Amino acid sequence: MSNSMTSIELQVNGGSYWFAVDALDGTATELVNLASGLSIGNTFSSGAVISHARGGYCENFSIQGIRLLDPQGNVAFQFPVVNLEQQNAEGYYKVGVKVGLNYQLSVTTSAALA
Repeated sequence: MSNSMTSIELQVNGGSYWFAVDALDGTATELVNLASGLSIGNTFSSGAVISHARGGYCENFSIQGIRLLDPQGNVAFQFPVVNLEQQNAEGYYKVGVKVGLNYQLSVTTSAALA
């Protein structure tokens, strides 16, 4: 098993927020706010809209994706992934999805899905 830094930049209510995790291969792991250490649900507990995103970025192993999960565990949005060892970072893309208390931002590695 190996670790891989996974990150994503989100534009929320006019501000820029980075979420990241040093994920372990073969697991599903929640990304946290780099500035506060809080989950996405606790960062935007009173509600917000993710207007744009840049990333998700990963290294070392293939991940299935970065998913925004609603409080019931349903996928509210799936972010595309860029492996920085194989291609350059890309620009912002439109998201337009609401986020609030008890939402999770989760990355799942391909090994965890086998």
